[in-house]
Amino acid sequence: MDAAALAAAGMPVAPNTIWVTGPGAQRATAATTTGHTVLRTDVLRSLRDAPLVSGLLRLSAASVVILMALGLMGLMLGAAAQAPQRWLTLSRLRTLGLRLRDARGVAAGELLPVVVIAGLTGPLFGVLLAGAALGPLSLPRVTGQATDQVLTPPWGWLGAVPMMFLAALAVVVVVESARRRRWRLAAALRIGEG
Repeated sequence: MDAAALAAAGMPVAPNTIWVTGPGAQRATAATTTGHTVLRTDVLRSLRDAPLVSGLLRLSAASVVILMALGLMGLMLGAAAQAPQRWLTLSRLRTLGLRLRDARGVAAGELLPVVVIAGLTGPLFGVLLAGAALGPLSLPRVTGQATDQVLTPPWGWLGAVPMMFLAALAVVVVVESARRRRWRLAAALRIGEG
């Protein structure tokens, strides 16, 4: 509520606070000799250092790390479960003349759709769900603010998610090709389908 609304309600308000903002606010308040000065940066710092806020920030960072680790482990486990069949197919293709470098490309191409779906749609769905939750859980309903909050996703961090999945794909392909070098191609021809 502002002073005019309080005065209209029969509660006159005597101004006792001057709000100073901008890059020179700290110098301007240092020049005053009367009254108690409270800087916005100090208030924000004390709010950020509050146990509940700092605990929630740590919890959100830990949840991001854990969810990324679970996503990468799911990719690795899925690739490991399909590895024997993929090795058999690539070994047969290598007996027909496919070079090892090209076999790595085929293996990466087989795993690439999963990486693209997980790496791109995961962050986009997260942003969409955060935008959908912003309306019912918005701060103006709780604090009585006049303006709505604007969703500002950390696009730099969200852009790093697909890169992490691509790096995991490269690691999977390199590890699989290193393991495949020890096996003989002739063994792939003797293995039956059955």
